[in-house]
Amino acid sequence: MQMVEDCLSTAMIDETLRFAASSLHAPATIFCWLDPNQRIAQYQTTGIPPCMMDDYLDGRYVHDPLNVYEIVGGTRDVAFLATERTCRPEASNRMHDQFLQRYGIHDEVDFIFRLDGDAFALLAVLNGPAEDSFADRFFNWGAMRDYLEFTLKLHPRVRRARQDMMLASRFGLTPREIQVVDLLKNGASNLAVAQIMGIGVATVKTYVINILNKLGVENRAAIIAFLAQMKLA
Repeated sequence: MQMVEDCLSTAMIDETLRFAASSLHAPATIFCWLDPNQRIAQYQTTGIPPCMMDDYLDGRYVHDPLNVYEIVGGTRDVAFLATERTCRPEASNRMHDQFLQRYGIHDEVDFIFRLDGDAFALLAVLNGPAEDSFADRFFNWGAMRDYLEFTLKLHPRVRRARQDMMLASRFGLTPREIQVVDLLKNGASNLAVAQIMGIGVATVKTYVINILNKLGVENRAAIIAFLAQMKLA
């Protein structure tokens, strides 16, 4: 079951990247999942050599007007390279231009996706040298971003993040209790939970009792039903 879900999840992201690239007539994309600290946790690309991201993460990002570590912390949901570079030193822009030219890229637009105000993912769409500037195109960028964000929020990774946020903020579950919930949801026994988390079975039972009390349900099956009723399972 997990393997099937993983395949479907990968296919969802692949289709999202194809849709964005096709809609914008762009040859390349970079999609990044962000961790709770809004750092890159995982990424996948289309149309660029793998070494480009290795090069970027090895330090080239400091010259990027669309520096992922800065742009996700702002309030913009759509950001253009041509616009952002006007706020950067010319020397830094030249270095970034050299980096892009090495890989046949000259322009970029970034879509930032948020959950309760915090960025959870970023999609960079990259242009080849013969294309026009994204910033000059007559295009409904906000509608594109909203559609992509709606699609991404159906991804199991984002649904799990929503679940964890709600269990913590609304019901007061601790990170360890949330981990137990996730394992129970996937059918793990108390013994399996103990082995995975490296704790005793008695401790697992204590966690389960605390979870039941906080959620106001009576048994393990009711936890799953509770999550499903909230459309989080």
